[in-house]
Amino acid sequence: MPILRHGLIRKQANRMFHIIKEVRDIKRLNEILIVLFEEGFEFLLARAGLKHYIPITKRLKSKIKKVEEIKPEVRLRRAFERLGPTFIKLGQVLSVRPDLVPKEYSKELEKLQDKVSEFSFEEVKEIIEKELGRSLHSIFTNFEKKPIASASISQVHKATLKTGETVAVKVQRPNARKIMETDTEIMHYFAKLLENNIDKLRKFRPARIVDEFKEWTEKELDFRLEARNAKRFYENFKASKTVHIPKVYGELTTEKVLVLEFIEGIELHNLKEIKRRRIDFNSIISSGFDAVFTQVFVHGIFHADPHPGNIIIMKNNVIAFVDFGIVGYFDEKLKNKNIDLLYGIVEQDEELVMETLISMGMESEGVNYEELKADIGFIIQPLQHSSIKEIKVSRVLEEILGLALKHSLKVPASFVLLGKTIVTLEGLAIEYDPKFKLVETAKPFIEKIVAKRKSPFYAWKSFAHNINRYRQFAEDFPEKAERALEKIERGSIKVDIEDTDIKKLSLEIDRSSNRVSYGLLVAALWITSAILYQVEKGPTVFGIPLLSFVSFIFASVFAFVLFISIIRENFRHW
Repeated sequence: MPILRHGLIRKQANRMFHIIKEVRDIKRLNEILIVLFEEGFEFLLARAGLKHYIPITKRLKSKIKKVEEIKPEVRLRRAFERLGPTFIKLGQVLSVRPDLVPKEYSKELEKLQDKVSEFSFEEVKEIIEKELGRSLHSIFTNFEKKPIASASISQVHKATLKTGETVAVKVQRPNARKIMETDTEIMHYFAKLLENNIDKLRKFRPARIVDEFKEWTEKELDFRLEARNAKRFYENFKASKTVHIPKVYGELTTEKVLVLEFIEGIELHNLKEIKRRRIDFNSIISSGFDAVFTQVFVHGIFHADPHPGNIIIMKNNVIAFVDFGIVGYFDEKLKNKNIDLLYGIVEQDEELVMETLISMGMESEGVNYEELKADIGFIIQPLQHSSIKEIKVSRVLEEILGLALKHSLKVPASFVLLGKTIVTLEGLAIEYDPKFKLVETAKPFIEKIVAKRKSPFYAWKSFAHNINRYRQFAEDFPEKAERALEKIERGSIKVDIEDTDIKKLSLEIDRSSNRVSYGLLVAALWITSAILYQVEKGPTVFGIPLLSFVSFIFASVFAFVLFISIIRENFRHW
């Protein structure tokens, strides 16, 4: 018996040593475990091997406490609210990522609001003066002590500069970084335990979710990044008559303090006030979607926090975007794929939607593409029997994101954020006007973008871009092929390709090789023409040496053939 007791003590000591090595704040870990236990997540704690850290008095009380029939997603939302700012922020992030958590959870977590107490004016004053190296009264003629907004990372005060301009001063909470780092450290430790011990949770990749959340919070904790984002948006929309971006006061911005132009207006979600003032909401929502699509498909950078409180209606129906802590990026490939996807939905083109999704880079090990195609078809096929006015884009996008979770697909985060933005805005529009149809609003913009892609200028840009890609491919191919062959010789490469994939790969290599050859030949002939122009003497054509002229003509013909080939292929995909 003493040996058994000694073994148990040693086992518990080893567990405690492991926890101390992974988590620095044991007191905070205990607080989190108790909240999760009280909200009914006893099973998860037991499977993660953490239940024995719950005080015995708590466990005894739970035995006699009546079990409440509350849905798990509601209990999770309540737990996050009790656990404070970091967990509320995590819940808000998950609410816009239905590709990472089940739909019912993301919907429930949308209810989370920053219920955070204000920190004192004395602390605000101390932080500002320390960060800017100047006294508060030397910067502002007026500074409202009561904040106009208070959130998990910061709070915002209204103030007036010495120049007379009204500004919003965003100040980071005292010790915000330390609190966030402590909580995310514990989250990651707990997520790894769940991932290692519960098979059903493994497909949700909780550790990856925490890692992504950590990246988000680190960006939001540096206000200089937000200032750079806001300046970029300001430049992109400075000529717009319908969109306004607040001015950034760079000389008054640091890691913990951000000073922006104060935006006076009504938050987009305040539908009651919008109706009271008889604002043309249809015009507003149309401008909102146009602004979002412009950010994504023209600028390639967009506001990635789709909370309607971050969109403000100003005078003359101008809309303003605020809070640029998190932004999404769309490169040319992702822009084109999303245009194809939205165009496929608008035109009810099932094949285009399926091809676009599968080619978007949403690959993952073990995905059954036949089942994926069948599921996509199940979503898209009903659209073919609907009129354009009956299509609800948000429903289609939500179902597509649900497929990503079902099939464990790696979805580009920017695509998900765009989808969530569209879902949020369409939901608000329908709440105001049940007859609102996003497809009718979006179709002109999408058709304009599609038409632009068919222009000669766009085709030339694509041609030039592809020539550079093929040149790089030709330069890198020998080295990459050598590395691949070495791996095959060592037996460290796994080959699992279907015959159809081999054929596609073979055709693609043939096509690429031909284009590389054409491109190199064109370049060689143009270079030869230029050299001969300088050195050749003899007969001329239009004042150009004969051989130089012939070389230039052949180069131009080959370039034209290659150009036409690329255009024809692009038209096949359009």
